[in-house]
Amino acid sequence: MSILIVEDNPINAKLLEVNLQKNAYQTILAQSAKEALEHLTSTPQIQLIISDIMMPEMDGLELINKIKEQTEWKNIPIIMCSSLADMETVKKAVDAGCKHYIIKPFKKEHLLAKVRETLENEKPVLKDKNEIKTQLGLDEETYQEVARTFASMINDKIALLEKRIKGETEAGKSLDLLGLLESSVYLGAERIRNFLEELTEKTGKSEKEMKNSEYSSLLKEMKILQDALPSSTPNQVS
Repeated sequence: MSILIVEDNPINAKLLEVNLQKNAYQTILAQSAKEALEHLTSTPQIQLIISDIMMPEMDGLELINKIKEQTEWKNIPIIMCSSLADMETVKKAVDAGCKHYIIKPFKKEHLLAKVRETLENEKPVLKDKNEIKTQLGLDEETYQEVARTFASMINDKIALLEKRIKGETEAGKSLDLLGLLESSVYLGAERIRNFLEELTEKTGKSEKEMKNSEYSSLLKEMKILQDALPSSTPNQVS
């Protein structure tokens, strides 16, 4: 999981990178809004965006609007970090969908507090495995076996999704969204569970009614989960 920094000033970018990396956050740097969109397309693991407003070609407010227009990106939280401190600009950023607005020059403690607060409010990819073991009454060996089976299921569904997006279909092959939702509940895969509940229960959509953009959003979520389910499952992934 990574934090995307969108900042054209190299000094500001370096300060953001250093402060985040020293606190165990992985970062990706984009020097323009266009480059940020390219990273979002190629990197499904981005879980937070920190963006400047004043940038050439496309400013930060335009970037927010572009992000919120895309189904697969619209739920990624955004923190604006800008030297613009007037209430009109702040209101525009908040109305566009940013979670927090930080004024430059930022204080390290304030930046980290807002990052932690934002990420803590996001659904974890996986609950702590000890919590799941207790809930299901599993020992370590059995948990690892179940986790590997779940990981194999995710890998198969990713392959099927990629074919669907390309317009390829296989007779008799189904994503079985309800089965995936049930398995996600058992394994504590909270983020994909939340996504599937919104997709299937709130919208009432079946697999056949899904749009290509929804397939792409599901694929992004599945790849994030895939990264959290290596062959040797760690004690905790969030």
